[in-house]
Amino acid sequence: MSIIDLPLDSKGKPFSKPNFWLNPKGYAKICSEINRKYYSIYENQSICAHVSFGLDGVAYVYWFENHGFDEYNIFLRVVDNH
Repeated sequence: MSIIDLPLDSKGKPFSKPNFWLNPKGYAKICSEINRKYYSIYENQSICAHVSFGLDGVAYVYWFENHGFDEYNIFLRVVDNH
């Protein structure tokens, strides 16, 4: 994979991983939740995990790269079996 294939943040800086596709409503939900917790949990961390229910009602762990507030690349979603 070339750097051209990687998603970019709003300043044009590429993330290091390809993104995991979520439908727009699901993506907005997860980003909104991350934004609400950003300064208490995720600030200054480059790779983060966020646990939430998907729109399908299943609990997932969403792994994302963090380039600052509202600058996230969700690259993996796994079922949370805990």
